[in-house]
Amino acid sequence: MYEAFEASDRIIRVINNKSQTNDEQRGYDVDLAEFNADKSTVYWRHISHQPYYKNPTTPPGPEEVLPTGEVRIYTLIVTVKGPATVRAIQSLKHRISAGTTVCLMQNGMGQVEELNREVFTDPGSRPTYMLGVISHGAYLSRQFAVHHAGIGSTAIGIVRDLDKYPLPPKSPAVSLTEVDRRRMFPSDQDLYANITSRYLLRTLTRSPILVCAAFPYLDLLQLQLEKLAVNCIVNPITALMNVPNGSLIGNSSLAKVSRLLIAEISAVMRGLPELEGVPSVRVRFSPERLETLYIGVAQRTAQNSSSMREDIRNGKDTEIEYINGYVVRRGEEMGLKCVLNYMLMQLVKGKSWDTRDAEGQTLPYGVSEVTGKAIPSDMSGVRYVQLEDRGTLRRGEAGHMEKGTTLQRNGGDKNDIP
Repeated sequence: MYEAFEASDRIIRVINNKSQTNDEQRGYDVDLAEFNADKSTVYWRHISHQPYYKNPTTPPGPEEVLPTGEVRIYTLIVTVKGPATVRAIQSLKHRISAGTTVCLMQNGMGQVEELNREVFTDPGSRPTYMLGVISHGAYLSRQFAVHHAGIGSTAIGIVRDLDKYPLPPKSPAVSLTEVDRRRMFPSDQDLYANITSRYLLRTLTRSPILVCAAFPYLDLLQLQLEKLAVNCIVNPITALMNVPNGSLIGNSSLAKVSRLLIAEISAVMRGLPELEGVPSVRVRFSPERLETLYIGVAQRTAQNSSSMREDIRNGKDTEIEYINGYVVRRGEEMGLKCVLNYMLMQLVKGKSWDTRDAEGQTLPYGVSEVTGKAIPSDMSGVRYVQLEDRGTLRRGEAGHMEKGTTLQRNGGDKNDIP
């Protein structure tokens, strides 16, 4: 990728599809990952955008350089797919501290909890998290050339770390000390205490193309949940059916499926403890309103292909664990079994596996095809299926399934062939 960046004169292009303008920007430094032999550790080599014979205009100060020579990270924007988040941040962990702000601009939810569990286990040294919810339409036509296909908006806000700021007790009779009250009822000033958070907030909101606004944590959480609810329906169904978003409109059968899913999603979102006491939550996340949101998005993006559909078509990991999987996990916490979302999640995983030649990976070595024929049951009720391989190995070679290999199954309907 770095070689391609060099070949493109170190230019990043943003092309506005509507006005056909091409905004080219230079001046980007690069941090290049260099792994050791077994890829267990990584060293990030800083490469200035200025030629080596010139002195950088903004060299890092002594306090910014680690003993390894790497540069500390104070603000980090993460845009990788959900499944790659932990792996990506793990390679940067030694450059991140409690003074860092990490902004996650991703689909789905649950990445923060995963990072706390897998990477930043100590609340005292944990960075501040900022979340971004984006409604812009954009795609890459080639490396370092982004097409801005649809103007939207960007909502950002600081995440409430429940280890530092736990939720208040439900009982109003509990008396709180001033310290506990400050922890359980933090102000925006408390959440934005990190100076790097304020810097990143100002930087993003001053970029006109992003149409970015900051929101209090609870407002941002509700915006996230609204987007998640829509993605829980549009992404998996279009991926499984292999259709653009607009194909969901006017299909009575798919409308039944979406309404069953929405009923589960609504029950989970209305019961989240983080939203307890927030006005109008039951109306905002009612099945009727979520269906209106979903249909509106499907209509506005009728010609678009969902990211999950494209991931499956290109053999990439999907974000289903952070979309429908998030609903399933939060439902479990509240004693709700979201069986429809769970089933949809497994279907998408199965579809993704199928695109990677699953049949070829699960057959015994040397077997290219397995056929079967039923053998009538005996008096005991045991039925048999005879499997015959049509492979490339000769009889007697390792991994060969002998012709006439017979499997048996007891019980059941005698007309049912296992």
